[in-house]
Amino acid sequence: MEYITNGSGLISISMLVPIATTILIVFLPEKFTKPIAFIGSLITFLISLYTLKFLDFSHLSNIYLYENYPIIKELGISYAVGVDGLSEVFYILSTFISFLAIAWSVKDIQIKNRLKEYYSMFLLTTTFLIGVFTAWDLILFYIFYELTLVPMIFVIGVWGYKLRLYSAYKFFIYIFISSLFLLFGIMILSADSFKQTGHFDAFYPHLIHLNLPLSQQIFLFWLFFIAFAVKTPLVPFHTWLPDAHGEAPTAGSVVLAAILLKMGSYAFLRFNIGLFPDASKDLWLVMVFIGILTIIYASWMTIAQNNIKRFVAYSSVSHMGFIVAAMFMLNFQGFRASVLEMVAHGFSSASLFMIAGFIYNRLHSFNTRTIAGSVRYMPIFSILVALTGFSAMGLPGGSSFWGKFLTIVSAKEHSLDLALIVIVSAFFSAIYMLYFLRNLFLEGKTEGSFLIFTDIRGIKLTVILSLVVLMFTIGLFPFLFFNIFDASISNILHIVGTVKR
Repeated sequence: MEYITNGSGLISISMLVPIATTILIVFLPEKFTKPIAFIGSLITFLISLYTLKFLDFSHLSNIYLYENYPIIKELGISYAVGVDGLSEVFYILSTFISFLAIAWSVKDIQIKNRLKEYYSMFLLTTTFLIGVFTAWDLILFYIFYELTLVPMIFVIGVWGYKLRLYSAYKFFIYIFISSLFLLFGIMILSADSFKQTGHFDAFYPHLIHLNLPLSQQIFLFWLFFIAFAVKTPLVPFHTWLPDAHGEAPTAGSVVLAAILLKMGSYAFLRFNIGLFPDASKDLWLVMVFIGILTIIYASWMTIAQNNIKRFVAYSSVSHMGFIVAAMFMLNFQGFRASVLEMVAHGFSSASLFMIAGFIYNRLHSFNTRTIAGSVRYMPIFSILVALTGFSAMGLPGGSSFWGKFLTIVSAKEHSLDLALIVIVSAFFSAIYMLYFLRNLFLEGKTEGSFLIFTDIRGIKLTVILSLVVLMFTIGLFPFLFFNIFDASISNILHIVGTVKR
């Protein structure tokens, strides 16, 4: 692994642009808030795209755009940021989804009050998310990981729906307490580094070379697991998510599902497997079981929901179960499946929550019985809903197809029985998405009840259409994404020592 400094500074600039935009919003009149937030988030996204120019796609296991400045030298803590192929995927995904969330909010009639604070929260979240996915120092990662919690609490608690305060408190308690286990684990890991090297260290590329006995790895694995299982979320640590999603405004749900959940699954891959390879090999079947249990339980709960936002929230839990089950197969195709499914779910969940938000703006209800049959009277919107649903359920050509297919292939490398269990799990996830489409298209009120509807257009059409295009880009041209992260996941598999291609 080499550290490439060409283009260094761009990641920090992309973190500073949202902060500078927030400062402008605070000091300028409120009428400028929306255009400034829109432009600031667009610039941040464009900077992240521009960083692709500095990456060598034949050596994406290296760390590019590398910056390292000591913070507390005695404790080995530094501002170390950079991207490899894996980080780059989530770096760009974060800035892109944040931009879309702000673009959607510009025309969201639910967002009427305290505009300066609202857009500032999303801009700050963008900065912290960039920090999470580009940090190579574990303490720095933890700081950004915790900071993402703060603006999202305000987004849910201030601009959410009826039970917003209860949901915000629950979200805070779950994430904050579970994160303390992560901090405890990082401190122990740094102390282990001191015992072996004579100095404290929190730098990931150094920590992967520590010689930890299996019992110590397993202990640390479970400490990290608690934090990331809550964030992902996995059953039984998932109960905060339906409440948070159900009560958050549309853009808040979009950022939560499309990016914040990926912090947990990304961290499982990067840290749990990368830092504790022997423990991962020892516990892989337990983790696969938890992933499959999450898929089946969440699929069952999804079908039982009458609230469309809670429906999408539980479907997200099911998708995250797939992602975790795939990565803990600990083979190349499993890693590919998990990363591609993370990106695919980022696009499809964002689109599904925007669909829910759009319907709410028309009918002022999330109840599936009230809105049943509504989308068929908006032809353009109905096409977008259908394409999103088909893509999310894993039909060939859609974004989730390759994630599910490669998960089955990776399970087959272990045993045929495991592959059959994964196939049955995939069948469950297809059922609830068909149920979703049936409710929106085939049942409901008489035609006259919906004639007042106007079809989707303008910014909202552009935002959902861009997500749909990306979903089918993944489905039809998955190698475009494989080329970016294959080298990085091969590096992690090399550490684990079970490389199969």
